[in-house]
Formats: sequence, C-alpha cells, structure tokens
Amino acid sequence: MDSDAAAVIERARAIADSVLFPRAQDVDRRSVTPHDGLRALADAGLFGISGPVSHGGSDLDPLSARLVIASVGSGCGATFFVWVQHLGVVRTVQSSPNVALVDALLAPMCAGELLAGVAFAHVRRAGPPAIQATPTGDGGWRLDGHAPWVTSWGIADWFCVAAETAAGELVWSMVPASTTDGITATPLPLPVFAATGTVALAFDGCTIPADHVARIEDADRWRANDRVRAATGQPAVLGVADRAIRLLDDTTGDGDASLAAGRLRAELATAWRRDEVLVDTDPHDDVDSYVAAASDHRAACLDLARRATTALIAATGGRAMDLGHPAQRLAREADFYVIQAQTADGRAATLRSV
Repeated sequence: MDSDAAAVIERARAIADSVLFPRAQDVDRRSVTPHDGLRALADAGLFGISGPVSHGGSDLDPLSARLVIASVGSGCGATFFVWVQHLGVVRTVQSSPNVALVDALLAPMCAGELLAGVAFAHVRRAGPPAIQATPTGDGGWRLDGHAPWVTSWGIADWFCVAAETAAGELVWSMVPASTTDGITATPLPLPVFAATGTVALAFDGCTIPADHVARIEDADRWRANDRVRAATGQPAVLGVADRAIRLLDDTTGDGDASLAAGRLRAELATAWRRDEVLVDTDPHDDVDSYVAAASDHRAACLDLARRATTALIAATGGRAMDLGHPAQRLAREADFYVIQAQTADGRAATLRSV
C-alpha cells in the first residue's frame, strides 16, 4: 500500500468516525438519505476511489478500496449503501467504449458532482431475462421488464441499467433520473436502509438512445466474472463488526464485555488477513477452488458481524433496542449483508456455516 492509498483510507476512517457515525441513528429513521454525509465523502475524494487519476479518481488497489469501503460502512449504513452503488457505475463508465459518455460523466462522477445508482441484481437470477432489451433500429434500445431492487431512487442523478437481449448480450445503459416515460417505481418497505430510496422498477417501453449506451457484452461471460467478483462478499460487513467491537470495548467497567471485544478483535484481524490473501490470489488458476474459499470467507465475515453485534446488544441491555441506540441498527445492518450481492455460492456457504 503506497502513501496515497493510506491517506485515502485514513480520510475514510476520519469521516466515518466524525461525520457519519454521529448522525447514523437519525439517518436510519429518515425517509431519504441526507446529502451532507455524501458531500463529506465527495469532498474527501471518496467518490472516485475506483476511477482513473486522469479523471480525478484515485484508482485504489483492490485491498485499499475494500478498506475504504469497510470504513465508510462502519459509519452510516444508509449513506454507505447509496455511495457504494455509485462506485460500480464509475467502473462501468470508465470501461465504456462510448467516448462521449465517458467525457460527459466520468470526471463529475469521480468528483461526486453526479451521483449514480445501478440496476443489475436481476441479472444474477436464473430464468428468463428480467429486463429485455430490444433494438430500436437506430442504435438505441427499448427496455421492458422488472428490476426488483434499485437503490438511490430520488437521490441519484443517473442510473445504470442492465438488460438482456434475445441474443444473450447485456446492454448497460445510463438512464437520467429525470426519465419518466416507460418507468414506474414502487418503494420497498425495508427494515434497514429505509432511507436509501430502494425501489422496484418496472420498465414498459422505456427507450434508450444510442449515446446513452455504456457497453454491450456477452451475458454468460459477465455472469462467470461476477461469480468470482461477488465471492469474497461485501467488506462493509467487517466495518459493522469493527464498529460493534469498538463500542463493546467502550462499555465501562464490564470485564466480560472487554474480554469479548478482545476475542472478536483478534478474529477481525484474522478476517482481514484472509481478505488480503484472497484479493492477492489469481482466481483464474482454479476458479471453483477460489470461489469456494472466498465464499467460506464471506460466510465467516457474516458470522463475525452477527456475533459482534449480538455481544454489543448483550452488553448494552434493554437500551440496545431503543431506535436511538446504534446496537440494534448495527445488528440489522449485519443481517442485511447476508443477502446483499448473494450468489448461489455465497448462499450455500452461509447455510453450511450455520
């Protein structure tokens, strides 16, 4: 890790502790994530951690990016979840052959001047395409179907939508949030991250012009790559574990809580060492073995966060159930990461670990 990456990680930790965490209980009960936390992340250059230096990004190495993500996740889950959707869209736009689209969007996205959401979880599901892309004859596409999970609705400026063609290709389109024709949003009543503007989107003849298409790629190849990418899980769950352990260790005069915090902290250090090994491993040497090992690691991280938040609730007592206390929020967030980016491999590993 070079000094520039270390500085970005330190900024993320500082913002999580001083800006995000103190407001997280209030944000958790809001109907929409406020922009002040997102602005603090943008001012610190954290919207461009996956973007190129040429467009204002910091192009962090994978492990450093995971450490930043965990730090932000330890501060405020709702703010984190809106922000992290954006990072994936930055990578999509960066890799686009549509030069005009890159020139228009990438730099302001890295700066946090434009916020992006994404609709692609449906592509992981088996069966017929959830959203069909049909060519319009002029280089554009018509979208029809249903995206069951889209975050940042009413918050983001753009949405990156994945749709599948009859020929088995994925069309990734950038859709302005101002687009209303052919799109209907239905809010999802969530027990956690309710302020993230998470909705289901119905597409009925939504037309995408050619200049809004980011890229087109083989769907099966994308799914094979996604299986590897998703295997290690969401590093924010380790951020949740870290926050719970720190709060547990702050329990005044409770020797049992301090001992539990010490044991959990040692497990957290081990989890990060395992994370580093997996990040540095070339998965293509043996894809199935890598995915199995990474999925087991994901399950272990989920279990660690669950036990850390349970320990915090036990040490806190009845106050932990107050919506103004972070213990219950952290426990709900730890549970959420069980299903976030869950693939068949991750699901099987989690069930084996029970």
